[in-house]
Amino acid sequence: MSRLIIKGGKKLKGEWPLSGNKNEALALIAASLLFKNGLKLKNVPQIKDVKIMTEIADFMKKNKKSVLPAELSSKIRGSLLFMGPLLALTGKAIIPRSGGDKIGLRKIDAHLEIFKAFGATISNNKIVLPKRKFQNGHEVDIWLSEPSVTATENALMLAALRLGRTIIKNAASEPHVVGLGQALQKGGVKIKGLGTNFLEIRGVKNLKKTDYELKEDYMELASILVLSAIFKGKIKVKAENTKEYGKIFEGFEKFGKKVLDENGFLKVANNYDQTDRLEKQIQEISDGPWPNFPSDLMSPVIILATQCRGQYLFHEKMFESRLYFIDQLKAMGAKTVLCDPHRVLVSGPSKLHGSHMASPDIRAGMALVIAALTAKGVSTIDNAEQIDRGYENLAEKLQNLGADIKQE
Repeated sequence: MSRLIIKGGKKLKGEWPLSGNKNEALALIAASLLFKNGLKLKNVPQIKDVKIMTEIADFMKKNKKSVLPAELSSKIRGSLLFMGPLLALTGKAIIPRSGGDKIGLRKIDAHLEIFKAFGATISNNKIVLPKRKFQNGHEVDIWLSEPSVTATENALMLAALRLGRTIIKNAASEPHVVGLGQALQKGGVKIKGLGTNFLEIRGVKNLKKTDYELKEDYMELASILVLSAIFKGKIKVKAENTKEYGKIFEGFEKFGKKVLDENGFLKVANNYDQTDRLEKQIQEISDGPWPNFPSDLMSPVIILATQCRGQYLFHEKMFESRLYFIDQLKAMGAKTVLCDPHRVLVSGPSKLHGSHMASPDIRAGMALVIAALTAKGVSTIDNAEQIDRGYENLAEKLQNLGADIKQE
């Protein structure tokens, strides 16, 4: 088990190099099974989740089975993304016992809706999709009960090798869903509506050899912008796709902050025009499917709230265990009230002090790192390998900003 030891209170400054999008990488690694002529990916983050997905993909390419390696798939939620490619290629798939963050119930109902829409039958954990049903030329019309990211990605991958028209309504529209779609387009698939909730796909018999460069990880970007806000704009992040992040930037305004773009480098500064107004009323921050404020960003911005004047009510609508790290934050001196599993009230500012903690998931782990950097004294964060699943070379990058941090 890995741990981070952080001596807080250092003044951080400098430029932060963003890694490639973690979630885009996971989907594209699964999609690589479809590219028989080759899929070359660039800007892939070297993180634990990518390593596991790559090992699964290598195993499947060598063994050509419909069953994923149980030991590997149980470590990562992204293993579900292999279901679409397996059904498209072999007509069979066994639903894996997938792992990942323990942030609440994560049903697979939307995935099953998609598989049935394409003509599959499901018995226990076995899925069968006969080729005559899959390639019957009829239009497949899917209306998702929720805009699930991984379910939408599975649908895109299934539709990519289907010689017919596929419609997906209430599709997810996150940047990493768009990235998967763009890679499939480069392989020859015709897709309309990327970035919206209505997709129209016309597949091909074989995907062309394709080179694709992953976009920046906007969740890493947002996490570092929280650091920039806490350290008075001294930390800057080079970003390119800033027009896509409107709701994230708007979220900072609720803390009396504003995101500034200086020649492609983003930083966060105080918005003094907002401060007095914000202190007079409780600010509510709630999450939702893209393009709303992302659930994955709730944990880091809770730390920002502890350093801002006023009261902030966070409403985590999507996962009932996302806020379970609050007790650890409270032990550091944060003024918080956990109303229920979905809501927490934070009053700021608070002077945080070092503590012994454990990372429950990727985003809460990053939030605890930010808290430890802000706090006075030494903090130890156990289970740091959880954070490594989502952030590439985190300790080294923070050291380059002046942080006193080491990983053991």
